[in-house]
This record gives sequence, C-alpha cells and structure tokens, in this order.
Amino acid sequence: MPDRILIRNGLVLTMEPGDRPRRADVLVEGTRIVEVSDHIPSADADIVDATRCIVMPGMVDTHRHVWQTQLRGVTYDWSLKDYIRSIRFQAAVHYRPHDMYVGNYLGMLEAIDAGVTTVLDFSHCINTPEHADAALQGTRESGIRSMFALGLNDVPVADVYFNTLAQRIEHARKLRTNELSSDAGLVTMGISLSDVLVAGIERVTQEVATSRSLGLRITLHANAVMFPQPVSEVAFLEQEGLLGPDLVWVHMNQTTDDELRRVADTGGSISTTPETEMQMGMGHPAHGRFMAVGGECTFGCDVISNNSGDLFPQVRLALQTERMLRNDSELARYHGPDLINPSALSHLEGATINGARALGLDSRVGTLTAGKEADIIVIRGDAPNMLPVNDPVAAVVMHAHAGNVDTVMVAGRVLKRDGRLLADPAARLRLMDESHAHLFEAIERTGGLIPQPPTPLPW
Repeated sequence: MPDRILIRNGLVLTMEPGDRPRRADVLVEGTRIVEVSDHIPSADADIVDATRCIVMPGMVDTHRHVWQTQLRGVTYDWSLKDYIRSIRFQAAVHYRPHDMYVGNYLGMLEAIDAGVTTVLDFSHCINTPEHADAALQGTRESGIRSMFALGLNDVPVADVYFNTLAQRIEHARKLRTNELSSDAGLVTMGISLSDVLVAGIERVTQEVATSRSLGLRITLHANAVMFPQPVSEVAFLEQEGLLGPDLVWVHMNQTTDDELRRVADTGGSISTTPETEMQMGMGHPAHGRFMAVGGECTFGCDVISNNSGDLFPQVRLALQTERMLRNDSELARYHGPDLINPSALSHLEGATINGARALGLDSRVGTLTAGKEADIIVIRGDAPNMLPVNDPVAAVVMHAHAGNVDTVMVAGRVLKRDGRLLADPAARLRLMDESHAHLFEAIERTGGLIPQPPTPLPW
C-alpha cells in the first residue's frame, strides 16, 4: 500500500472548534495527516473516493469491557445486580488467557467496523499476568488505538494467582516498565480501580497512588448503585484528596450536582453509557448535568454482554434522553420548549475530540488536523438511511449506523475499506466458536448464568 493516501472529495468534518463542514481532500502520509484542503494533487497516492461521503475523525469510546465479546447479549433483560453476579462473579472466573485474546481481538474488530478508532479498555478480568498479555495481543493484532486500563480488582477464581494487592501493583509496575512504557504508542496503559464499595477506600487509595506514581490515566465505576442511604464514591475520593484531571469517572448517575461540579473543577472526565445505565437501573445519564457545570460529555458502549459495540446509538440515545430531561422542566410549567438543547454537535464532539481529551490523547487524535495521527473514518452518505445529507452533523448523529462506515484508518493504516473489514473472516469465526464453546460449557458445569439465558445457537 502506498505511503500516501488521499481521501478525495468528501464532506469533511474536522471537529476543530468553529470549523464548518466543507468539501475537501485529506492527505495522509505514513501515520499522519499532512493536509486538509481543496484539490490536493494525487501523485503517488492511494485514492479513497469519498464522493457523497462524510469524512471525520474516528470515534473515541471512553468505557468498554472488551473481554466480554463472547458473552454477547446474555444480559438483555438483566439488572445491574444480575450482571455483577453472573458476569463479574461467574463467567469471569472461567476465562483463560486465550479467551481474553479472542474477546479483545474480536471485540476491537467490532469497534473498528463501527468507526471507533480508540477504546479505553476497562480490563477487569485479569486473573493472571498471562490474561493481561493475551488481551494486549488481541488488541494489537486488531490494529486499533487503545488505552489498556489494567484492572486491579480481584476476580473470585478458585486458583488465585494474585493473593495480595501488592502482587497486582508489582504486575502493573512491570507492565508499565516493559511492554507499555511508552505514552506515544498505539496501545498505551491506564489503570482501572477496584470497586470502592467492595474493596474499600484504603485499598483504592493505594491503587490511585500507584497509578499516579506510574503516570497513568485512572478510570473507575462510580455512583451508579442506589442505596437507601446515599453512598458516593466521589465523596470517598474527595475526602482522601484524590480528585484530579487524570480520573475518568464512569456512569455517575446518582452523583449530586455539587459533586459533578467538583469533578469538573478538578479536571476530571465522565463517560456515559446510556444503554446499560438506563436498562440496569443506574438512573438517568448524568452527562447533561455534568455539561451544565462546565464538564464535557464523552460516551462508551460499556458491556457487549448487553448491547452492541456501535457508538452511534449511544450518542443518539444520550442526546435525545438529555433533551427529554430538559424539555420536562418546560412541560412541568405547561409550556412547550422554545429551544431544543443540547445540540447534536455537542454530542458528536463527545464521541470525538472530547473523548480524546478525556484520555489525554487530544494532541494526537480527535480532530482532522495537519500533524495529528491519521485516525479517520469515511461514512457513506449515499445509503438509503442517509440520503439526502442536508447536514453532515445531523446525518452522523441522527441517522448513521455501523453499516454506513465505508473506510476506517488508524494511524494511517487502513483497517476497513469499501465497507469490509480487512481482517480474515474465517479466522474470526474459528476463534469465536472455540472460545465460546469452552466458556459456555464451563459456565454450565458450575451452575449456569443467573438468570439463565436462552440456549446459545450453534452458529
């Protein structure tokens, strides 16, 4: 493949502040964008014809448990309690390193197929060091950009490898020193904390201190469980002086406005995952209230054991839910709303530049800017669900789906073209069939998932 790739004649959304959509070409050389302008000469370039297409930065998913790919859809009628009991405490114990490889490889391909070029991988099934190594191998082979957030939480396996937090911390230090020492790589390192309400604030304080000593982004589930008396992970961390700009908080549905303001004021980020939050009883998505106190929205697909790895519906659902909540205040005073907020653009920013900023990657990706790394997607505007493209932002946020994604490029490498992933489809099926069979046989031998899902189909 030529070192130069020219994406020609697309309707370009650079996602730079104040930049309007325009017909333009995008030139990539090696791993980087070198020019976005009209009529770039095409000599010695591989041409991607983007006529009647939208060209934009790849999307950034700020919260996904990629290892769960083999468990697709089993939680479709479940609550959060069901999910924790069955996935975290039952299915996770049966994962071999090979299953982590398969889950991450195929899960990242799903993300790429849907136009997601960066994923914060909240990897909380690290039963042994080999589990981490295998997950990283699968991620790297997919070609995606990822922040591998190593889980420090314990999994209730029978044969325990990590007997103490000190052992997990030592593993994290070795990973940071060796395989994930660079913050400039395609796969970088982060830390996902133990659940504060399970592990306790003393342990989590040690985990935060370790993460910061290693210079890592930190992510944690927080304020998503309703109790008779309010319990707040934000309050626990604030009392210990742990708030800061390196924290990516997930869910936060039960967080007070004052707590959200403290997170925003200390530079923290929030990842909203509307499908799981709304289904599993976590409460209303909090991103709109976070925006109201100066924060930025970002979005994640969360668990493939529940919903798809397609970020388009997460953005759309988050937008319309927040509009509904704001409209309710007008309707409560018997007055139809005169203005509809927030804007569709604000949520497309949430899926691109805001997500990159939350992960500390905004100097590298998130906009189509000369000098940044070439994480680019081309979305077909000539599909029946997209015609006519009266407004490209509206087309992406309100109408697009994964099937409209024609081309995906990460750091200048084309991973999907002409609507097809370049990864071997036969290998995908072979890997999934073997790993899926192992996991469900093991789960059945130990009592099955609770509640019991339908019998898996043979294919």
